[in-house]
Amino acid sequence: MPDSTLWVACLTAGTAITASWVTSQGSLRAAREQASAAATAQRANALAQSRRDSYIEVVDQAHHMGALYRELPIVLSMPAGSHKEAAVQEHAKGLREAYGPFTRACDVMIVDGGNSVAEAVKAVFRDSRAIYMCLLSASDDEDTSNVYGTAIRSYWDSVNAMVWEMHREANRYRV
Repeated sequence: MPDSTLWVACLTAGTAITASWVTSQGSLRAAREQASAAATAQRANALAQSRRDSYIEVVDQAHHMGALYRELPIVLSMPAGSHKEAAVQEHAKGLREAYGPFTRACDVMIVDGGNSVAEAVKAVFRDSRAIYMCLLSASDDEDTSNVYGTAIRSYWDSVNAMVWEMHREANRYRV
């Protein structure tokens, strides 16, 4: 009988070791999958936060440019003369200074945003540039309210469309 007892003891020990190894492999695989899922969720949250920050920046810059554009008719309706020329040049300088951060925010959003957001940002940028080009080509005999009214409305329409696209894109995957 001593031989069979030793054999049973060895078989039991082998079974216990094998069961332990199988359990540890399962636990290891589960831990790896859990870590991978956590890393994926963390990357998705970081991307969503980065995109949200880009949205906020481009909307902020678009509103800043819009505030400057709203002042254009006032500046251009001044009586002709050196004061008007100085005011136009000063306003153009302010627009150029604001244009750098606006351009950078648009470029970042074109890279960070989805296709529909990128197209909407491009439209805002295009309408913004159109207003500035109108300023550079304006003459004293033009009716400023007609020249800029249409351009400024188009700009704000494109800003509103951009914000809508950002909203739609940001909420696409929410449950």
